[in-house]
Amino acid sequence: MITTPLPRIPVYYDVCRKTYWLPDAESKWIELTEPSLKRQLRAHGYQSEPDRGKLVSEVEEELNRYQMEQNVVFAGAVAGQPKGIIKMCQQRILVTDSPLIIEPKDGDCPNLDRFFKTLFKDRPEQLYHFFGWLKVGYESLRSGKHRPGQVLAIAGPKDCGKSLVQAIITEVYGGRAAKPYRYMSGETPFNSELFGAEHLIIEDEFASTDMRQRRHFGARIKDFTVNQIQSHHGKGRQAISLIPFWRVSISLNDEPENLAILPPIDESLSDKIILLKASKAELPGETQTLEGRDRVWKIFMDELPAFLHSITKQAMQPEYHSERFGVTHYHHPDLLTSIDGMSPEQRLMELIDTELFNSPAPGTWKGTAERLESILTSSMDVGYMAKKLLNWPTATGTYLARLLNKHPERIKQNRTKARRLWEIRPPGAELVTE
Repeated sequence: MITTPLPRIPVYYDVCRKTYWLPDAESKWIELTEPSLKRQLRAHGYQSEPDRGKLVSEVEEELNRYQMEQNVVFAGAVAGQPKGIIKMCQQRILVTDSPLIIEPKDGDCPNLDRFFKTLFKDRPEQLYHFFGWLKVGYESLRSGKHRPGQVLAIAGPKDCGKSLVQAIITEVYGGRAAKPYRYMSGETPFNSELFGAEHLIIEDEFASTDMRQRRHFGARIKDFTVNQIQSHHGKGRQAISLIPFWRVSISLNDEPENLAILPPIDESLSDKIILLKASKAELPGETQTLEGRDRVWKIFMDELPAFLHSITKQAMQPEYHSERFGVTHYHHPDLLTSIDGMSPEQRLMELIDTELFNSPAPGTWKGTAERLESILTSSMDVGYMAKKLLNWPTATGTYLARLLNKHPERIKQNRTKARRLWEIRPPGAELVTE
């Protein structure tokens, strides 16, 4: 008697979650418990009772095979990866969903061109950095050859088009977005939801101006832009190393209190963030009504394939090329001045100028960081603010080192075998030629 072989169902066993994954009628991966999978196997003709002379049934044989031969250590979406079985970080994983990548198409995109050109009209060179950042990321995602990319921050007046830019970026980078700020600011150690999105969006209404959170935020920016391997950590789950494709964008109003959510841009962070200033952009219609917004969005989405064709065919000019990120970083000078003015080292400089150089003809101050801290914290004028600013060991020396990089014309350092001496010149003294 000839028996028809039973169909092999593409099932994978999730070692960590102790569940099974199989494609549904629409080829979407779904998660099933063992009893549910047994019901599926019986529906496909597998026997749930063992034949004579056998210890296990056909259903149990398949379950054993899945567990021993078709197991994975992780199942879920991984930003930038198409669905299917892949090997990542020496682990077999099942990617359950894919980004929807728009294919470039030759054509015209006048409305998108006008929108971006008017949005970044304050300094035209901003447009080259933005297009370069978008081009490098899109080509990286589309080819599957991932490369790092800077965080993109756009600051401008309310309702100028910043959030619309982020929505367009989401479509360019696969159509999936997530909110990373709680993780990046240290509010939570869990980040599993971020791995299902290529575009990570931060908006100023969700952010904090607390300096500790800003510093933590800065450390995460470095991590997200440079480190290829990331730790996927869900609540109640074992952490696992994965390689996602991520691009982070930030939109915020350009008032000082809103800019204060950004970390101080020091030497270690400088090349990892692109800081653009936005103006009121021109749109191809009104957006005060839901119908108007939908019409504008459809116009932009219809032009997006042509826009992508345009930026991918345009060669990167040498002055904008970066070996590491593909495109060089850029900091709008007005925004950079505002951010630097709120940094702790700049606050220290203000306290120094207030306390040490308040006489008609001040001279150069020389001494150790410890001596400077003692003078400032015991001052009648700035003591309270100095104690709040210099509230951790070596804070004064750390901030002086940053000021040395930012203001070498005013701050100098002399090392001896026993100690480090600082020399601080009064404001205006840097203009005097020695």
